[in-house]
Amino acid sequence: MNSKKVLALGMAAVMAAGMTGCSVPGEGGSTTAGSSTGTTAAAAADESAQGGETAAADNNTTSATGLKVFRYATSTDPTSLDPVMGNSTADNEILHITQEGLVRNSCGTISPGIAESWEISDDGLTYTFHLRDSTYSDGTPVTSKDFLYTFQHMADPATAAPYAWIMDGRIKNGGDVISGKKPVEELGVSAPDDKTFVIELEYPQGYFLSLLGSSGQFTPMNQALVEQYGKDYAASADKMLTNGPFKMVSSANRQYIFEKNENYWNADAINFDRVELNVIENADTQLAMYEQGDLDYVAIPTAQVPNYDDRDQEFMTGSLDWLYINHQADYVSNENFCLALNYAIDRTTYNMLANSGTYQGWGNPVMPNVDGINSTYGEEFQPEGYPLDGDVAKAQEYLQKALTELGISDPSEITVELTTTDAETNKKIAEVIQEMWQNNLGINVEIRQVTYSEIYGNVFPQHDYMVGYGGWGPDYADPNTYLELFMSDNVYNYSQYSNADFDKLMNDSRTIADPKTRLETLANAEQILLDTGAVVPLQVRTTHYLIDDDVTGVGFYFIGYTIDLVYGDCAPTE
Repeated sequence: MNSKKVLALGMAAVMAAGMTGCSVPGEGGSTTAGSSTGTTAAAAADESAQGGETAAADNNTTSATGLKVFRYATSTDPTSLDPVMGNSTADNEILHITQEGLVRNSCGTISPGIAESWEISDDGLTYTFHLRDSTYSDGTPVTSKDFLYTFQHMADPATAAPYAWIMDGRIKNGGDVISGKKPVEELGVSAPDDKTFVIELEYPQGYFLSLLGSSGQFTPMNQALVEQYGKDYAASADKMLTNGPFKMVSSANRQYIFEKNENYWNADAINFDRVELNVIENADTQLAMYEQGDLDYVAIPTAQVPNYDDRDQEFMTGSLDWLYINHQADYVSNENFCLALNYAIDRTTYNMLANSGTYQGWGNPVMPNVDGINSTYGEEFQPEGYPLDGDVAKAQEYLQKALTELGISDPSEITVELTTTDAETNKKIAEVIQEMWQNNLGINVEIRQVTYSEIYGNVFPQHDYMVGYGGWGPDYADPNTYLELFMSDNVYNYSQYSNADFDKLMNDSRTIADPKTRLETLANAEQILLDTGAVVPLQVRTTHYLIDDDVTGVGFYFIGYTIDLVYGDCAPTE
C-alpha cells in the first residue's frame, strides 16, 4: 500500500468524539520540530524483553507479504487499555477495535454487538439486552455477568475510574454508588441469567445507545483475569482479554500491533489482517512517514494543510474549543462584560491567524453535527450564535453597560488574565485573542501559561483563573453533552456558571418524552448561554488528512473516537 493518491471517501458517516469530555487544545496538531520517539512499522525494536508478547520479527511489516495491513500513527500514548480506566480518545480508539460492547456505534449507525437484540420500556427507563453466543479472544464465553462486573467495577469508588461520572444522573442510583452512599449492588444494572442484561436509567435518554456503542468503558471484562492482574491488568498484550474485531499481540516500544480476532462473532466481516499503530509525537514526522510509504493514513499538521489543498480531505472531530469564563472572578462576573468579550472576537480572522484557517470558526456552545430528528441539531434546532466576523459596535455597547455597572470610567483600568497551556500553538491562539480584545475593547490582557496537567488538574477544577482556553469533546451525539457542563451542580462546571432558568430547562428536558419538544427545550437552554455570555466559543476542530487510494471502508466520527477501522479494507501487501 505505497500509492499516495488520495481516496475520496464518502463523508456521510462523518456527520455523527473523547471520548472523555475534556478536549486537548493545541495537542496533536503541533508542528514543533523534534525527532520522533516512536518507531516505524518497518523498524520495530526488539521486543524480546516484553514477557509474553510477540517478538518483533513476527510483527514487522516486512514479514506481512500477502496480508491486508493498515498502518497509522497517533501523537499520544493511551492512558490505559483497561476499559474502566480509559479516559482519552487514544484509549477509546484502541478499545473500539479490540472490544465489543452491547451495541456498536459505527460512525453514528447503531448495530447489534454482543447483544443481538434489545427492548426499551415504554417509559424509556429500562433497556433489556439479549446476548448472542460470543467469546473472548481465548475462547472463554462472554456472559451477562461480565457486563454486570464491568458496570459495577467502574462505579465502585474503590476503583476510582475516571469515567465513572458518566453514570451519575444517568444509570439508576449511579451518583449514590459512585459517591459511596450506596453499595455497587444497588446500581441500576442486573443479569437475570447468562444471556440477559438489564440497565435501568434515571430518566429517558434517547442518546443512550449512542453512548454505549462508542464508549469502550462499557465493554465486558472477565472478572477472574482482572483480579488476577490487579493494577497490571491490560498493561501488556498478555495481561488482557479482548472480545472485539482485533486482538492486541504487542504493545512494546510505543508500537501497538493488532491482529484479526478469529474468535470474534462477526469475524467474516473483518478484512484487515493486521493493524499497526505507532505513537509518533511530532506531527511533521508522521507526515514524512506517510510520504515515504511507512503509513497508510495521516492527519496533516495545521500549518501544513495549505500545502495539501489539492489532496486532503477533512472531517469534524467534535472537539469544541472555547474560552472558559470564571463567573465568580473580577470583571467577568458581569454579564455585559462577558458579552462584550464575545462580540469583540472576529472568529473568521482568528481562525486564519491562529490555525492557518484549518478549523471552523464557531459562535455556539454546541457543535452543529450532534443528532437532530431528521438531520443534525445544527440544521433543525440550533439558535444563531455570535457572529463569526464579530461586531465591534455591539461589543462596545455591552462594554459601556458593563463599565457603568462596575463603576469604571476607562476600560484601560481593566486587566483580564487569559490562561492557557504552555504549548506553542496555544500561545499563538492566546496572542490573537489578546490583540483583538485590546484593540476592540481597550482593555489590558495578560497571558498566563501553565502546563497541560496543571490546567486540567488544578486551574480549571479549582477555578484558579479568570478566562482560560480549553474545550470539550462530546461523549454522545446529543446537545446535552455540551450543555450539561453549565448546570449549577455539574462536576465539570469549571465556569461556576449558575442560571436558574437554564437549570430548569435542562432538568425539564430530562422528563420530556417527545424528541422534538426535548430538542427545542435544549435549544432554548443554549440560547440562555448565548444571551448571558456563559462561555466564549471559538472553533470546531477539523482534521485534514491523507489516506492511501487502496483503502476503503474506513470511517471518521466525533464521539469517543475519530477513526473507525473495523470494516476497512485494502490491497494485500506485496
